[in-house]
Amino acid sequence: MITTRRKRGFTLVELMIVLAIIAIVAAFAIPNLMKSRMSANETGAIGALRTIMSAEATYMNRYGVYGTLAELSAEGLIDSSLANGKKSGYFYGQVDDDSSEYSYCFGTCPVEDGRSGAKEYCVTQQGTIYEADLDSTAVDADTGTDWSDNVDVPTEFTTAPEDSDDWTPISE
Repeated sequence: MITTRRKRGFTLVELMIVLAIIAIVAAFAIPNLMKSRMSANETGAIGALRTIMSAEATYMNRYGVYGTLAELSAEGLIDSSLANGKKSGYFYGQVDDDSSEYSYCFGTCPVEDGRSGAKEYCVTQQGTIYEADLDSTAVDADTGTDWSDNVDVPTEFTTAPEDSDDWTPISE
């Protein structure tokens, strides 16, 4: 009597079914994951602006003037990645409107508009954080942290948020 041994394993059809199921699950999960990451980046940007606002208050109490990101970092009030102008999917910079040596405005734009974040944010010495949905695709790592004279920064950042219809206050 001859016995044939049949090898056990998966057939090609079974493997294709499993791959199709994995692809369907990924099609639903990946967009939600990207939205969650973008939301986390935006929340981080708001938190970083609150940190800058707190650091500026401390710096003002010490020296009688507001500091730049580099000065805040040198004092240990903010971390070095924030001082370098890029953190958690967002670029950060200081907008100086030259109206007063005692005022400040810091802005933040997503590194990839629509992917790492969808909104831009700024904070002023009044303690209000503003949001806007601008076209910030021109901002890049070479822009630096001084946005006053940089043409790549959206023009909305050069106008005081209190005087602009583009900015909406989100906290005080």
